[in-house]
Amino acid sequence: MSATTTREIVMAQQNEEHFETIDKNKAERYEQQKIKFLEDRIKVLENAIESHAKILARFQMTEGDHELI
Repeated sequence: MSATTTREIVMAQQNEEHFETIDKNKAERYEQQKIKFLEDRIKVLENAIESHAKILARFQMTEGDHELI
C-alpha cells in the first residue's frame, strides 16, 4: 500500500468517527431538549393545579357564607 492510500484510509476512518460523534451529540441534544420541554410542561401543570387549589380553597371558605343568608 502506498502512503497516500494508507493516509486516505485513516482520513476516511477519522471522517466516519467524526460524523458518528456529531450524530451522537445531536441525539443527546435532542433528548435534552425533550426532557427540558417535559420539565417545562410539568411546571405549567403544577402551576395550574396550584392555582385551581387556591380558587377551590377560596370557594370553600365563602361557601358557608351563602348558607347563612
